[in-house]
Amino acid sequence: MNGLEVFALAAAFDILVGEPPASIHPVIWIGRLISRLRKLAPNTMIGGLAVAALVIFGTIVSGYILVYIASLVLPALGLLMAAYLLKSTFAVRCLLETSQSIGRAIDDDLNSAKSMLPALVGRKTEGLTSAQARSAVIESLSENYVDSVLSPIFYYLLFEPFGLGLEAALGFKAISTMDSMLGYKTKDLIHMGFVPAHLDDLANYIPARLSIFLIALSNPGKAGKALSTAFRDHGKTPSPNSGWPMSAAAGALGVRLDKPEYYVLLEEGSEPRREDIARALRLVGTAMALAIIISLLVLVL
Repeated sequence: MNGLEVFALAAAFDILVGEPPASIHPVIWIGRLISRLRKLAPNTMIGGLAVAALVIFGTIVSGYILVYIASLVLPALGLLMAAYLLKSTFAVRCLLETSQSIGRAIDDDLNSAKSMLPALVGRKTEGLTSAQARSAVIESLSENYVDSVLSPIFYYLLFEPFGLGLEAALGFKAISTMDSMLGYKTKDLIHMGFVPAHLDDLANYIPARLSIFLIALSNPGKAGKALSTAFRDHGKTPSPNSGWPMSAAAGALGVRLDKPEYYVLLEEGSEPRREDIARALRLVGTAMALAIIISLLVLVL
């Protein structure tokens, strides 16, 4: 099966159609598997390791079987199935549309926007000012650029020469989904979530650092500031990875990104204004486009 065709179809599906219904969305299936295994496994690091192994293995094998069966029916159907599964590992359109909707709501009805923000961020939203709410959107948009777009594409490209690009992207998505569901330091998850959280840190390690260059290229006039801010401020965030794209975006936009009681990125920057959400969408949207274009070129070569 041609890796270029699979990737091109997956990217086209994501951009033109967006997310499929929840009932047939592979990531929803992964989430249901995680929920069931969480109830069965002990709340220990060994339990978390067992859940991680079963989810990653089950996701990869299920994807392989689905593509194999579809290919037996009709080769073109196998191609479509592979593209559909690959599309499920990244979310260009969904991330941009969700960020845009919340950005508009901040200007129209701040309370409504605060109720929408949990779709993007995990912080408490009740006491946020308009500037802090905009900051949350920009932070999440740039952070999720890595987790929801760049990382699955990176692993697809890395393993496609071995014929395992789709499997690698699905494996990454399994790790990412586990982290979003289990990777918290709460009393009921601190032990079980240890392995999923650290696997996610490891999986995003290289893409997070690559992201700053794509973000810098997306605003050439501020490329130097994007890179210098990323290298200076990336360590201010609790996550070893999220600080890189967020700091780069702060530098590229010239805005101060503030998560109250946790960190401030580009402290000398201006508070995010109404127009900065649109600027952030253009910045990250361009970085997404660059990732897709570069990937197509790599696959052609």
